Amino acid sequence: MGVAFDTLRQYLHMKSATIFLFAATTLTITAKPDGVQLFTTNCSACHLLDQMVVGPSLVEMRELYNGKPDDFVKWSIEPQKKRPDAIEMPSMVHVGDEGLRAIYEHVMKVSKGVQEKQQQSGDPFADSPVQAKRPQVQRIFMPDAGPAAIAVALDDGLSLCWDAGECRLRYSWNGGFIDGFPYWKGNGSSLAKILGEIRYVEKESPFPDSEQHKFYGYRIEEGLPIFKYRLGERMFTESFSPMLGGGGFSRHFTTSPLSPGPLELDFPSDQSVEYGSDKGTWTGSKLKLTSAEAAVFTINILFK
Repeated sequence: MGVAFDTLRQYLHMKSATIFLFAATTLTITAKPDGVQLFTTNCSACHLLDQMVVGPSLVEMRELYNGKPDDFVKWSIEPQKKRPDAIEMPSMVHVGDEGLRAIYEHVMKVSKGVQEKQQQSGDPFADSPVQAKRPQVQRIFMPDAGPAAIAVALDDGLSLCWDAGECRLRYSWNGGFIDGFPYWKGNGSSLAKILGEIRYVEKESPFPDSEQHKFYGYRIEEGLPIFKYRLGERMFTESFSPMLGGGGFSRHFTTSPLSPGPLELDFPSDQSVEYGSDKGTWTGSKLKLTSAEAAVFTINILFK
């Protein structure tokens, strides 16, 4: 009886180990990249479905790469210049091989059976209907920002420049969004132009430990980015929403402190703005938050 019991126990132990190993293996499976979202974020500003703007249409891309996903990925990582009067595409190496293949599948799917339209005259970048879409996010070289600048159009009246290299907001403006044609025409050697009036500037980060920063990327929700980064020992997420009529904007934060403690923020005092928040105590342009308050909070910046 004891031998039979031990045998049964060993069998059940091996069975449990097998189930655990299968479950652990299953947990390592990652979701397939979203080709639609990747195309929208990285490609849609320059590539329309059925006509050339800054770059070739998806119809032309299908003619060139149908059945050739490897060639598509290779070109996207190391693009060259096929037309003498066209703008050379910047490398999409940051998207990754799997992401580019997901974009390839999306391009092949939506362009199937579509006919090319005649190219229109004028500034192809400015004339692109994608440029009028709101909200909008573009990774592009911007004035008074580092090379990892991200331009965000919150709505028709308010935009901002966020610097992924330094993990901070640079400035915001009213009016139009950006004219990116100088950037694309110069193959990345020129800056985009701001179409509007700058209303708010942060010459340095208002957060402590900002010199110890690391950027962890962003995700898109309802067309707007949610940035994730670390400053010192704290992890942050930061997102934005516009106020009506372009009168200002709100900044929404969450933090995950590895070392819990209060948070003190020092915002610019020489701005024509009024500060507010849903938590904390203000002294002029300085905000103090307790450890509990700093977990989730919103800061409002209202233009005067």
